[in-house]
Amino acid sequence: MHFSSDDLVCRIACNLEQVHTADEAMRAWLPLVSELQPVSAAFEAAHPDGLRRGYLADLLVVSPLQEDGADGGSTRSRLLATVEALAVRLGLDPADFETDEDGAGGALKAKDEQDGSPYGAYLVLALTGADPLNPDGEEKDYADTGEDLP
Repeated sequence: MHFSSDDLVCRIACNLEQVHTADEAMRAWLPLVSELQPVSAAFEAAHPDGLRRGYLADLLVVSPLQEDGADGGSTRSRLLATVEALAVRLGLDPADFETDEDGAGGALKAKDEQDGSPYGAYLVLALTGADPLNPDGEEKDYADTGEDLP
């Protein structure tokens, strides 16, 4: 996917540990998904041998950088203003957001599992103009033909 340099691209990881069915998890996440309108969403049950329990969601959300009067509207100040609004919506503390060196991205990690997010949000990765998990925008593809596969 290609994004504008004025887009803030966020990966939001959520984990609902106390739900017992996929239906319960989807109903809990529906208001958030409806509001944020992610360009991509993945939902799955946590692996029984993994660190997490319950159900997991990975949302790719793209939103325009908000204007911020501070610092003359620098990318960093616009990033912080946009992340702050998203963090508040997720029930996370925006003060925990740590920016990268150039101020174009960063991460917000919940301090503990009981941070109070009604959606189980525990990680927000943000980057201006690119997917934080794929900043080069390359398609995930393999050059091999697969002839050696059975």
